[in-house]
Order: sequence, then C-alpha cells, then structure tokens
Amino acid sequence: MTQPPDRVTTVSHWITPLLLTLAVQSVSSFLQRMPPAIAPALTGSYQLSPESIGYLSASNVIGAILFLFLGAPLLRRLGSVRSLQVGLLFGSIGALLFALPAPATLLVATLMMGFGYGPSTPAGSDILQRHAPARHRSLIFSIKQAGVPFGGILAGLILPYLIEVGGLTLCLWFAAGFAALTALLMQPYRAAIDHERDRSQSLHLRQFLSLGNISKPINALRETPQLMQVAMSGTCLAVGQGVWISFLVTILVNQMAMSLTMAGLYFSIMQGAGVFGRILLGWASDRLGSGRLTLRLAMISSALTTLCLPFVTPEWSLLSITLLCIVAGITVTSWNGVQIAEIAQLAPPHQVREASSGATLVLFVGYVAGPAGFALLTSLTGSIPFGLYVTSLIIACGLLILPGKRPAA
Repeated sequence: MTQPPDRVTTVSHWITPLLLTLAVQSVSSFLQRMPPAIAPALTGSYQLSPESIGYLSASNVIGAILFLFLGAPLLRRLGSVRSLQVGLLFGSIGALLFALPAPATLLVATLMMGFGYGPSTPAGSDILQRHAPARHRSLIFSIKQAGVPFGGILAGLILPYLIEVGGLTLCLWFAAGFAALTALLMQPYRAAIDHERDRSQSLHLRQFLSLGNISKPINALRETPQLMQVAMSGTCLAVGQGVWISFLVTILVNQMAMSLTMAGLYFSIMQGAGVFGRILLGWASDRLGSGRLTLRLAMISSALTTLCLPFVTPEWSLLSITLLCIVAGITVTSWNGVQIAEIAQLAPPHQVREASSGATLVLFVGYVAGPAGFALLTSLTGSIPFGLYVTSLIIACGLLILPGKRPAA
C-alpha cells in the first residue's frame, strides 16, 4: 500500500537493492583493507614490527564481531539501510584516528572500522533476501560479496599512491571522506527499503548487553540443523583468506624486495581476480545446484594455492607472481557469497538476519585467528613458510566439517 516499497519492488526490482549493498560492501571493504594495503608505511611511521599488522587486522575483525553480537536492536530500530550508513560513519572516524601516532590508538581505530563493517552482512542479507529472485540467489549474493575484493582493489591501487604523493595524512583523509560521502548518497533510498523497521525497539544500553540479545545470533545457528556445521567449515576458509589478505603485501615487500606500490599492485590483482571469482563461483553454484560442492572445491583449491606461496622467491618472474595472485583471488577469496547464500537457504525466513549474523560471527573467528595466529607462529619460529603450511592444513580441515547433504525438508 505504501508508495516507496512499491517503487523498489516493482520498478527497480532487485537491481537497486543489489547496487546499494554492493556499494556499501565495496567501501566497507576498502576501509578494512586499508591497514594491510599500507602496512609498510604504517609500520615505518610508528616504528612497529611487520608482524604487528596481523594484530591490527585481528582488531579490525574483533570490532565487527562486537557489532554482530550487540547490534541486533540497532538493525531492528533503524532498519538495514540506516544501519549501513551508521557503519560507514564509524569507519570514517576510525580512518581519521590513524593520524594519531600511538599503537593503542591504532588498535582503537581498527576496532571502530571493524565495528562499522559489522552491519554489512546481516543488513545486506536482509535487503537481498527480501528482493532477490530465488533462482539467482547464489549469484546475487556473490555479486554483492564481490564488493569485498573490489574494495581491496581500490585500497591497493589508490592508498599507496596517495601516500607517495601526499603522505599518510592525505591517504587517511581520502579514506574517511570516501566512506562519509557514500553514507550520504544512500539517503534517498532509506525510506523505501527501511519501511518495515521496528520503531518501538528500545535502544537502551540494557537491550544491547542483555544475554538474550548477545546469544541470539548463535542460538539461531543452533536451532536449525547443519547451520552451525556450515558456518564452522567457513571458518577454515576464512583462516586462509585472512592470512593472504593481511600478509601478501608484507611478504612481497620483505621477501621479494618489492616497492610498496608494486606490492600494492599485486594485492589489487588478487582482489581483482576475486571480483571475477566470486561471480564465477556464484554462477557455478546456481548451475551445479549445490553450494556445498562448490565450497568443497574451494577448500581443496585454496589449500593447494596457499602451499605455493612459501616457494615464492626473488627468482620468480613477475608473470609467475601475477598468475599466483590471480589464482589466489579465485581460490582463496571467492567463496563467501556461496556460503552466505547457503546459510540463507538453510535458515527459517524469519531468522535470516540472525542466522547471517551468527554465521558471520563464527566465520570471523577465522579472520581473527588466522592473521593473529600466523603472526604469533611466525614470531615464535622465525619461519613464514611454516606458518603457511599450517594455514593450508587448517583450510583443508573444512572438508571434514562441512555436512554432505541438506536435511530433508
């Protein structure tokens, strides 16, 4: 009966919601990829060890985890679009905090940027679940998730260049302004998509910290058969993805003696292949009719690709490194949309947002444990190859966790 919802569903169909969620996913990822993309500049400016980028990446993910645990009342009260806008503004403020030269401030900054990233999956899943046609759901979710590597491309290409021409300050102001402008441009679509928000939902602190609210995402996984197993199998993939994203630039600079700009270019090549790879895997999943088969193939290929990284030396040709980054973009970083679509299909319709939050929480364990564990293991052993071998083994363990068939309806 209300005109704005009709306009979204009948005129724009699913195109406007998809483009909206894709844009937010891209900018949020741009902010999340900023620390690893400019890692050598950060460590050099603040006298930090190269391994410290792993801890900053882990802090970023912890911020997102905090939102997923606590943010359900905000999503219900404000609606999905407004929650995405708030998240972008948190990320913008976090980027500006990087200008304060203190390690503790860097942790707070990455924590805020991660908190701002938190709404992207539950809010995006809510929007797409309401608008995406069922027969193309894996592809549409994967296109939205392609914003993650696309944001990485922008970070790898733009941010190192800005540091070279204007220093770290210019880089940080650009990142903050990019996020704030995106939040502003979303405003015309807010009323149409957020019309079902719960205006009666209290935003008192007790609501956020209540046990019922904190446990709701995990309970949503436990109440539906196989949801927890699917989520936990994704954690193994996330370990590999987190290590590659957090340490590729550092490995290329330190072990290959590359410039930051050149290493950033290879980072962008991997992310660019990930854009194509996510769409490819989403399309293949719809054609195969099995998201789980697609995920199993991703686990095998991701583990094998990670096993190749320890053998990269200065003797490798630039073409060989390029090919490895392209393969990694497809095999290591392209599975997310298929997994999110599998979660949405398994979850009851009224619990898609909660189940998506819970699955992302479980997934983010890998994004925290991967970079932080790799950094710790590398520090203790002094061996990057050993850390990569362990990473490959963890990825392969996902094959043992992922259930074979969906439960009967």
